Amino acid sequence: MNLYQMIFKRRSIRKYKREQIPEQLLKDILYFGNCVLKLHADIAVKMEICDNLDGHLSVKGLWKVDAPYYLVFHSEEKEGYLTNAGYILEPILLYMTGKGIGSCYLGNTKISGQEKDGVKQVITIAFGYPKTLLYRDPATAKRLPLKELCVFKEEAEEPLKNILKAARLAPSAVNNQPWRFIVYHDRIYIFACREFLPSAPLVSMRDISIGIMLSHLTIAAEEMWMNIKLEAEDAMLKKSFKSGTYITTAFFKEFNC
Repeated sequence: MNLYQMIFKRRSIRKYKREQIPEQLLKDILYFGNCVLKLHADIAVKMEICDNLDGHLSVKGLWKVDAPYYLVFHSEEKEGYLTNAGYILEPILLYMTGKGIGSCYLGNTKISGQEKDGVKQVITIAFGYPKTLLYRDPATAKRLPLKELCVFKEEAEEPLKNILKAARLAPSAVNNQPWRFIVYHDRIYIFACREFLPSAPLVSMRDISIGIMLSHLTIAAEEMWMNIKLEAEDAMLKKSFKSGTYITTAFFKEFNC
């Protein structure tokens, strides 16, 4: 199964077996992660896997989960680095799912002793073989319907609707789906919802969640044989919107073979 199919099957896993993952598979996960395209190519990132089979790691955070392994993501602190983190990480978690491995984003969770020079520890991923069901029925996913996420300005054809369905299933902090879409037949204007009680941790998790959703858009567009270009338009950036912040525009065009 490919990454697009995993979008509809992956679920967050919070209970894991104390079971070793083959060393070659751990290497494959990191290799795959280093091959994933970045949203911002100029931002340096580092990823490492921490073995916690014996439970010796010091994991601190409000949403920590006890797991046999953690993927720790580090990044330079440049504009867009949080969105970039989500964009890079989501394909890796989908890849893990396809290999039978469960995973869970741990917002504002840090592992002591994993600091790196020149980069910040941004987010931690818990992973391992699950004690619970690995896959879900997408119909059971607790997500807002597309009619609440989208304003359709023009009739969207089936490929674009399928792309939106994939974006709808993107995981987000406390499942709040902090994105809204204005949809035309060949483009989608993407907005981030405003936080009612903005705080640095909540805003950072919102930005990472936006990156995850943009990753779903990109993966689904490729599956639908459509080119996608994510570009923030100057005219839109200059406008003020009451209920959200303009992020970018996704332009779509069918592949020409």
